[in-house]
Formats: sequence, C-alpha cells, structure tokens
Amino acid sequence: MNANTTEDEKRERRPRPEPGLTQLTGAAADGAGEPAAAASRIQSIFPEWQKSIESTRHLYAAALKDGLSLAASSLHEQASFLRNLADSKTPSELLKCHLDLAEKFWSKSFSEGSKILDHLKPSPSSAVRQGTH
Repeated sequence: MNANTTEDEKRERRPRPEPGLTQLTGAAADGAGEPAAAASRIQSIFPEWQKSIESTRHLYAAALKDGLSLAASSLHEQASFLRNLADSKTPSELLKCHLDLAEKFWSKSFSEGSKILDHLKPSPSSAVRQGTH
C-alpha cells in the first residue's frame, strides 16, 4: 500500500504541462501539418468575408451619401426660407412662406427617403446568389 501511495504522490508532485504547450509540441512533432491546414482554411474563408464586408460598406456608403445630400439640400431650402421670411411684408406672405417650406420639406423627405431606403433593400441579384449557396 505504501508503494502505491508514493507513486500517487510522485504523480501529484510532477508539474503538469500547460494545454497550449502540449498542443505546440505535438504540432512540432507532427511536422506542422495541422497549422498549415488551418491557414489554408482561413485563406479560403477570408475572401468571402472581405466580399461581404465590402458590399456592406458600399451599401451604407451609398445610403449615407444620399442622406448627406438630403441634409445639404434641406439646409439650402431653409436658408432661402429665412431669406423669404425676412422679405415678407404681410402676415399672408409669412403664412405662404411657412406653407411652402412645409410642402417642400415633406415632398423632399418622402422622395429622398425612399431613395435612401431603396439602397437598404436586398437586390434580386443578391437574393439569387444567396439562394444558390
């Protein structure tokens, strides 16, 4: 019984190798075939990720470009509204300026907003590509 106890004590006292170290030494003993296979898998996956990231970036860039052009044109319309408001002499002219601005604002918001949202809709060609994979 003492012989078994001393063997158990010896096993407990031995330093246990770290899991990462055994994996590295095992890979070195195998000729590093496994890391090469992992690298080839990463290289084949990375272009797909890159395409996905690029298409998403282009999608948002187009939507943001349209959004910024809407904001810029709205600022120009507001500046002309203030100019017309300053030139108004009667209350009816003031009311007309406000109504014109509201009409321009709503029509431009709906037309430009729909263009921005059209960028975010999936195109039929991308839906076909996703369906084939």
